[in-house]
Amino acid sequence: MNKVSVALTCPSCAGPLSIREGDTHTVCPNCSSSLLLPNAVRRYVLPSRIESVNILRLVRSELKKVNPDSIEKTRVSKPVLYYVPFWHCSAQANGYVLGVEPVYHESEVSRSDAEGGYSSNFSVSLTRKVKTRTGSSAVEREIQLSGSLNISAADLEPLGIPTLSADSQLSIQGLDIQRNVLPDGLEVLEDESSRDGVFVDPLVTVADAHDQTASYFSRLASGVGFGLDERWEFIVISGYRDALVFYPLWITDFRTGGRSYQVIIDGRSGNILRGRFPSSGKDKKIITIAAALLWAGIIPFSLDILFSGKLNYRTPSGNQSSCVPIILLILAALAYGTRHLLKILSEVVGRGNDHVIY
Repeated sequence: MNKVSVALTCPSCAGPLSIREGDTHTVCPNCSSSLLLPNAVRRYVLPSRIESVNILRLVRSELKKVNPDSIEKTRVSKPVLYYVPFWHCSAQANGYVLGVEPVYHESEVSRSDAEGGYSSNFSVSLTRKVKTRTGSSAVEREIQLSGSLNISAADLEPLGIPTLSADSQLSIQGLDIQRNVLPDGLEVLEDESSRDGVFVDPLVTVADAHDQTASYFSRLASGVGFGLDERWEFIVISGYRDALVFYPLWITDFRTGGRSYQVIIDGRSGNILRGRFPSSGKDKKIITIAAALLWAGIIPFSLDILFSGKLNYRTPSGNQSSCVPIILLILAALAYGTRHLLKILSEVVGRGNDHVIY
């Protein structure tokens, strides 16, 4: 994976330095000076609560539920712990919105019994409220918002996990980290080598994270002037505070029946986020039985009509009519439904009849 870096020079020897995004300290490769970056982003890690042996048990337990017959033929590979990065950006939005606010006048108008849909011998007095726009007034609304946003710093789409961004409408289901909330238990990350696992380098720069944060807060701030006509707004996003948070994900795979499968497990909760398991074949059996029941119900009925001499019947008007078109229509509809069931069955067989978790 490509590393995002910036060009700096060593203050001791003026040699070039290559600093990764999120690093707080480095060692000069030329003079071996240890350098602290005072303006660097602080890095944190959420340690995994799940051990490697528990990941193996979890995968085998899920496999036992969906396909018990494949347990003996399955070999689960050693799980690998990955720490995937997220930007945690805090900021505040200040400004104001100018616009024209409509002014309405409400009045009560009497309503007759007929208008209200009532009919009785009693006199009923009914009224309704009428809202009429009478003019407009200039208003100024102050904007003061603060908060935080979590942004995916690496592409997790190949793993089947959606990206957190300023445009995300929903959070990632199953993960403790959400669009605006960080879980408890953050630990300062000083040295990656002191921890087991693979740390994924961020591909989204802090500048890009700031742009997404500004877009998100600008959208929130714009809602302050909702309902104003001819609005004009001035918004300033400031006070950025950033942190790079590494979140634990376990990834393992197993092979059975000549096919390989991959499972992704949340290192905090132990939930299976994404995974594919070989199913026991119940889907194929259900579809086959459904097609058989359809034909078993229609064929005896059709044969009974054909051989019992009930092909013709008398209409209410006294004319003779034949049941053959109706029978042909029923058989055609049955053949059409069976064709679609067989198509579904073919798709199930084509994908290996897998049980998918997502």
